[in-house]
Amino acid sequence: MKTNHSIRIALALLLVFAVFTPTGQAQASASAEKVFDSMIEALGGKAYLDVKETLVTGRYFTFKRDAVSGSELYADYIKFPDMERTEFGKEKEKTIQITKGKEGWKVTPPVKGKIPDVQPQPRAEINEVLDDIKTGFGYVTRFVVNTPRTSLVNAGTELVEYKRTDVLEIRDPQKNLMRIYVDRATHLPVKVQRRNADESTVKEELYANWHKFDGVMTPLMVVSYKDGVKIQEVRAEKVAYNPGFADSLFAPPAPPSK
Repeated sequence: MKTNHSIRIALALLLVFAVFTPTGQAQASASAEKVFDSMIEALGGKAYLDVKETLVTGRYFTFKRDAVSGSELYADYIKFPDMERTEFGKEKEKTIQITKGKEGWKVTPPVKGKIPDVQPQPRAEINEVLDDIKTGFGYVTRFVVNTPRTSLVNAGTELVEYKRTDVLEIRDPQKNLMRIYVDRATHLPVKVQRRNADESTVKEELYANWHKFDGVMTPLMVVSYKDGVKIQEVRAEKVAYNPGFADSLFAPPAPPSK
C-alpha cells in the first residue's frame, strides 16, 4: 500500500548500520526459501502472486514529534509495474497525483469554474514514486525475489511486537536491501525495513489488523517510520485486487472540447 510521497527525515549513518545489524546469528534450522514460501502461502499463495492491480481506500494520519499533525482520506490505485494514482481528500476537494511510467501529473480542484488544474509532476517526484513502488514489499516479493542476481538469506531471529520472527534479507540486483520479519506462528510479515543502495535512510513499516480480500491477506493497519521516527499511520477500510483498471485512470483529465 502507498502513502503521501511528500512526507520525508534523515539521521546519522551510524544509526542506519545499527538498525540493519542482525541481533542473532544466521541459522540453518529454517532455510530462507522455506520461510519465504510459507510467508507467500500465508498471504494467499497463487492469489497473492497473481496480483497485478491494487485498490486501497481509507484514512492516513501524519505525525510530528510522536503527535498527530494531520489526517486525510485517500484512495490509492496501483497497476504494476509503474502506474499509480493517489487521491487525497473528499470528492469535491480531491487532489490527485498520477504517475505513469516516466510521466506524472498533479491534479488540483478548480479555483473557479469546472476545469481542474493539471500540472506536470517534477521528475524527482516521479522517480520517487517509481522507486517506492519497485522497492516496496508487494513488488519485491512478487516480481524481484526469483530474478537473477537477487539474493535471499535467513538472517536469524528477532522478537518484534512480542512475536518471535524469522528475519529474511533480500538484496536485489541494484543492491537495495529489504529485511522482512516473518511471524513464526502466523507466517505473516510483522515488519519490513528497506534501505536503498544509494541512500543511508532506513524506511520501516509495521503491519497489523490482517483481513482477507479476494483471497489475499492484507494488513489494514500500516505504521511507517523513517530512521526510527514515526511519520505516518495508514488505516485502510476497503481493498480490492485486480479490479480491472482502465488505462484512462492513469492519465490526466482531458481538456474540455470547444
